[in-house]
Amino acid sequence: MPYISPERVKAIRNKIKKEFPEYKFSIRNEHHSSVNVTILSGPIDLLAGSSHPNHAHEQVNHFYIKDHYSKFPAVRDVLQGVYEIMNEGNYTEVYDGDYGAVPSFYCHISVGEYDKPYIVDHKLEALLQY
Repeated sequence: MPYISPERVKAIRNKIKKEFPEYKFSIRNEHHSSVNVTILSGPIDLLAGSSHPNHAHEQVNHFYIKDHYSKFPAVRDVLQGVYEIMNEGNYTEVYDGDYGAVPSFYCHISVGEYDKPYIVDHKLEALLQY
């Protein structure tokens, strides 16, 4: 049964914020089985490779980050970096015949939320160009 402790989520939160200080995140434990990372703002447009270009938020399928964002390497690198930090130490706990592989915990990434759109911070964007 998937489980992630609050202490582990806190460690993930600290590591992500240290690795990506120019971004704002919401990182939370949901139902003690998932770690949810929402990227709220940052210096680049993480919605550049979005399947829905008119939306201000998107859920990221972490299985296809490298393929889906191949034309947007800066976006791909941020999303893949976040996912790799989240997923450290995650392993397949059980192989259940009905449900397949069950991880030790689930990882979910989204860019913005339905009620809080992702914001490109142009001040940070200008600093990164120099």
